[in-house]
Amino acid sequence: MEFYYGRVSGNSVRVAFGLHEAGASFTPHLVDTTRGQNRTAAYLALNPMGKVPAVLDGEVRLWESNAINWYLAETHPEAGLLPASAAGRAAVQRWLFFQSGHVSPACVSIMMATNERVRKFWGVTIDPQSATASRKELARYLPVLEQALSGRDWLEHELSLADLAYTPHLWLIAEAGFDFKPWPGVRAWLDRLLARPAWQKAAALIFG
Repeated sequence: MEFYYGRVSGNSVRVAFGLHEAGASFTPHLVDTTRGQNRTAAYLALNPMGKVPAVLDGEVRLWESNAINWYLAETHPEAGLLPASAAGRAAVQRWLFFQSGHVSPACVSIMMATNERVRKFWGVTIDPQSATASRKELARYLPVLEQALSGRDWLEHELSLADLAYTPHLWLIAEAGFDFKPWPGVRAWLDRLLARPAWQKAAALIFG
């Protein structure tokens, strides 16, 4: 499997996390977004959005990090990243939609305003009012995760794609000092994820 990734990319590290958790064999290819390599004809043929990450596995071409990780889970069932039941898999997919549609967008505004590593790499400036609004939004979403994690280590009892999906952007706001005190269960869950060898390998590749 060929893995095309970008530096300081939450979506790239999500897939790197999935690759390592799945035990997949892959060859990494850095796409230097600062030099426009993501806009070349060759890369656009792989991902027409010109974004990272993307994977090529034989004739399979995939982009969008959660879709890639779903493919990894399906092709490496021994990793147990998806529940066996239809209801369990639907529950995981529900968490993926919640992450991509609500939690990560709020985190992005916050990390772009507060995380110096991210600000330096991407050269962006976020309106403080936008970050303030995102904090209010995140204060609506984190209690949902806090409640789901009550009495369990993972969102769906066993580690799954649902847990992997949230790690990158929650980590990036935590790195910038986001206060998780009102949501201790979320903070403890994030710490469990960050302690996993697969995450540490993924973070070293994308952020090291």
